[in-house]
Amino acid sequence: MKPVIRLEHIEKVFTDGKEDFEALRDVSLEVNEGDIFGIIGLSGAGKSTLVRCLNLLERPTSGKVYVNDKDMMTLSEPEIRRCRQKIGMVFQHFNLLMQRTVLGNVCFPLEIVGMNRKDAKKRAMEVLRLVGIADKANAYPSQLSGGQKQRVAIARALCMKPELLLFDEPTSALDPEMVGEVLEVIKSLAEDGMTMVIVTHEMMFAKEISSRVVFMDSGVIVEEGTPGEVFN
Repeated sequence: MKPVIRLEHIEKVFTDGKEDFEALRDVSLEVNEGDIFGIIGLSGAGKSTLVRCLNLLERPTSGKVYVNDKDMMTLSEPEIRRCRQKIGMVFQHFNLLMQRTVLGNVCFPLEIVGMNRKDAKKRAMEVLRLVGIADKANAYPSQLSGGQKQRVAIARALCMKPELLLFDEPTSALDPEMVGEVLEVIKSLAEDGMTMVIVTHEMMFAKEISSRVVFMDSGVIVEEGTPGEVFN
């Protein structure tokens, strides 16, 4: 299978000027086309830092990040931004624009890349229907539940037709009764063949949906394999 993303010996060190904190240590992995790649581990294990290194939202201190065999660490900022257009990301806390409607939020990245308004609205409505929230197109984020806000965030990530979708704890900010609706959307994307990397605390979900799983502890991948190998 073709690797969509490849990490080689990634290190990430944070410093406050007085002491260093090593968030990632010698992390190497490959995410192949069609993979559902689950990343699990306790809080503070380095999971979110790792997923943010995949699109250089967090720049590694050392190591290599390849996207479709391009070395991201050698690219200019405009070139990195172009690469990111093919890597959608869904954050823990939605990051919606409160002054825009649901439709306006989903259209926003399309407007940034210069798509005309009519085509942007058409594409936005397609993905809103895909995540089951087209009836809220004219609502504002303040009128939505947490689960609905996260589905809008997923639609916004999908509107650019990404080759890879990253999820950073997509359900951890939700009330328990809202978790299921978001997980169902992610399952439907998996069934459609979307390549995904999912940082999650939902162990049974990771076991059920993932094609590969890594378990992290103290910035290191300590276990990697199929769900059966890792969980059983």
